[in-house]
Amino acid sequence: MARVLLAVRILAQDPDTDLDALSNELREKLPQGFKLLSISREAVAFGLESLVAWFSVPEEEGVTEKLESYLTSINGVGEFNVEAMSRTSE
Repeated sequence: MARVLLAVRILAQDPDTDLDALSNELREKLPQGFKLLSISREAVAFGLESLVAWFSVPEEEGVTEKLESYLTSINGVGEFNVEAMSRTSE
């Protein structure tokens, strides 16, 4: 079954949000079938940082809505944007 790799930039809701705690919560609440491959910090501007998370998700209908639901359910997530997408086989 094919899978899709997604790079998602995640901005915190508040500049004072603890990004380490946010990263941990992202790992703990993964939907079934999702894999968090890596997560890193990247500078945005003026000392602000974002998280860039790489997910492997099943290639199936409705998976983007599932990703959106998952991210909006995480406390502290402000905005997010899918920056890269690629199909892969497993």
